[in-house]
Amino acid sequence: MTNTALLEIGIEELPASEMSQIQQQLQLLTEKLFTEKRLAFRTVLSVVTNRRMAVLVKEIAERQEDSILEKRGPSKSTAFLDGKPTKALIGFLSANEASEEDIYLKDEYVYIRKKVPGRKASEVLPEIFTEVIQSLKFTKSMRWGNGKYLFVRPVKWVVLMLNNQILPFQIFGKNSSNKTQGHPNLQKVITVENCADYIDLLKNHYVLVNQEERIEKIKAELAKIEKEHFLTCDRDKELIKKISNLLEWPTAIVGKFKEEYLNLPEELITVTVKHHLSAFTTFENQKITPYFVAFIDNPFGNIEKITIGYSNVVNARLEDARYYFEIDKRYNLEDFNERLKGMVFQKELGTLFDKVLRIKKLSLYMAEKLGLSQMAEKIGRAAILSKADIASHVVYEFPELQGTIGKLYALMNEEDAEVAEAIEEQYFDEPKTITGSIIAIADRIDTIIGNLAVGNIPSGSRDPFGLRNKSDVIFKTIVNRKWDLDLEELIRETLKLLSITCKWEIISDFMSNRYYAFLSGEGFNYDLSRAVNHLWSKPLRGFLSARALAEMVKNNSFNELCVGFERVHNITKNFNDTKFDGALFEENAEIELLNRFIEVKSTVVSSLKELDYERGVSSLITLKPFIDKYFDDVFVMVNREDIRKNRLAFLKNIDELFMMIGDLTQLIKRE
Repeated sequence: MTNTALLEIGIEELPASEMSQIQQQLQLLTEKLFTEKRLAFRTVLSVVTNRRMAVLVKEIAERQEDSILEKRGPSKSTAFLDGKPTKALIGFLSANEASEEDIYLKDEYVYIRKKVPGRKASEVLPEIFTEVIQSLKFTKSMRWGNGKYLFVRPVKWVVLMLNNQILPFQIFGKNSSNKTQGHPNLQKVITVENCADYIDLLKNHYVLVNQEERIEKIKAELAKIEKEHFLTCDRDKELIKKISNLLEWPTAIVGKFKEEYLNLPEELITVTVKHHLSAFTTFENQKITPYFVAFIDNPFGNIEKITIGYSNVVNARLEDARYYFEIDKRYNLEDFNERLKGMVFQKELGTLFDKVLRIKKLSLYMAEKLGLSQMAEKIGRAAILSKADIASHVVYEFPELQGTIGKLYALMNEEDAEVAEAIEEQYFDEPKTITGSIIAIADRIDTIIGNLAVGNIPSGSRDPFGLRNKSDVIFKTIVNRKWDLDLEELIRETLKLLSITCKWEIISDFMSNRYYAFLSGEGFNYDLSRAVNHLWSKPLRGFLSARALAEMVKNNSFNELCVGFERVHNITKNFNDTKFDGALFEENAEIELLNRFIEVKSTVVSSLKELDYERGVSSLITLKPFIDKYFDDVFVMVNREDIRKNRLAFLKNIDELFMMIGDLTQLIKRE
């Protein structure tokens, strides 16, 4: 028989921001715990909607795999008296359901070794899913039931089944059953006769539990509307994903706003429609139309009445937008900077205009370091205008338009096109222009260092200023641009401009942790990310080094090279002197390694200067046989102090050369 298990938890309205990470946790935790509990399975499918979370596990084994219990008990002298079992041994055997036939002696202790038969799946599943639920982490949880229960949202019902069997299970005061709920508009409790029918059963009751199906339904509805109304719909991927998180049965409606609002800038219309209705604007012959497409979770409602309501909301918001836009048109973008002088960025970090001045100085500093002095005027102009739109009337009313309005007003003031683009791109995770990339880095590094300096250090899921994401964008931008930028120099310049002090360990710990996360996100194995993590202050170099090392691990001599470096690294890790005298070398192996080291160092240094890390790594590999011979023939820790220190200093030079590329002790040896 093919066994299928179902866990479903019905909840009150779940925030869209929590859904993705809950779905991922459910998937990973279920797979992990099934494996740990030795209960074989074929596939795990985790699904989350705004009203429920569920896990379907298919092709589950009838019972756990058998295991071997090995456990140490009392010492031999305690376990036996005159060759007979003592109370200590009898108690140990009884506690572990073992007999004297299961014991053996090792190192003067009694051990048991016995085969433990696996339990039935129906017995193990409640334990697995209890642990899954208890292990879930949320950005913010709620208490209910007089404060007794804590979860992301109050729980309304629980289903735990194996095939057609309800499993005994209780959590948050709810007992498991085979009763779930369809679409709330149906107000109908439905019975799950068999777990295998769960997805289709809910689909028949207007619930798409699988997010991919909801996304496909949204796309299909947009395509249908395009065909019927001869329009082109904006296909914003993030908006489609957002709507799929909000609705269990996405149903499209077509609304219309007053044509007089078409005189407003397209960006203003689009953002108003998108942010206030989570709706899509439409186009005809590449020109925006007064029609919009919204999605509702009410397939049985009065569509005409709902559409009128949506249209009224859009018209009201567009009227507000027009009113504030007309006021802003009386000013140039730069005029708003005056108002920034009275707007506090953060209490300890000055006003927003103080931040603008720092952004400008940091941007020009980077331009000089990157050899972009010819762009200094453009970069400086973009920097000085970068936050001006925050003080505009439109952005005050529509904060989500920050950057977009800055770009629009800059173009209206006939600013340089790249300056205008940079004002908007500074908020992008991947800026497209050089100027936008520089402003984006300057803005984020100022925010990160300022917050770390005043004690706003992210911990756990708490990161109110988004410092983690900001650091990720910095690393990504530098690597994508192939900029050989030294972040330590930039950070120290930032501290000067902030006129503030901060322990370097705080900054280094935060940035190195984020660099590790960035490299892992770029697809590098954790050991490679760890090996180059100390190069975080030069992100491009660390990235290139990780890529070169990823190729090196395929080399047959990789393991041997790692062993050789590990010996060098470990013997010198507490020794910092690098001054040595070749005249004190006594063994041929020392002289041979020295001569080879001098050649290799020259090649490695010149290669890294040219950012050719593949060549640098290849050169390092040639040191391997010389390092091996050195440790075969030379005893480093001799009693004579001057010889010992001289050898350590020489090896420290080799260690530092390797560390320019990576800490090979962090790499896992390959089979």
